[in-house]
Amino acid sequence: MQNWSGFYATIAAAAASLLGLLFVAVSINATESLGPGHEDSRRLAEQGFQNYLAVLVVALLSLMPDISRQTLGLITVSVTLAWSVWVLLRFYQSLVDVHRSKSRISSIRRHAVSLLGFAMLIYSGLRMGFGPPDSGDNYIFGAALIVLMSSATLASWELLLRISRFKRPL
Repeated sequence: MQNWSGFYATIAAAAASLLGLLFVAVSINATESLGPGHEDSRRLAEQGFQNYLAVLVVALLSLMPDISRQTLGLITVSVTLAWSVWVLLRFYQSLVDVHRSKSRISSIRRHAVSLLGFAMLIYSGLRMGFGPPDSGDNYIFGAALIVLMSSATLASWELLLRISRFKRPL
């Protein structure tokens, strides 16, 4: 895992920075992001926060001193399975409660990337925990973090575009 420490440190720093920026954007525009009648925006914020946080936690776990590949894989699977329950619940809610501005297809597309990232983490974590060493799972593991970062950034961008459309009183 030492060979990957630069990658994990970089992606952890990026996730932490973007998570902080998203927190500020939502805080400044809390009514438009989280208020009544803004369920779509709230789900976008949740998706962004959750994905950034998942990347941050997994990257930090990867940077723990002397953590074995097997231990990292098994811990990642445990953490990711817990997160996946919430991802699936949010996905279901967005399909059931489609709002005027979004279609089911758009909602599926938005959540599919998150689901793919979490599935990749579970798959690579299982392979790291139980599979043969040096089987290339580190690359799938790293790619999963990039997929989750991309998904979080796209959700955050969509949220910011929605917030910008709200009219503010003068």
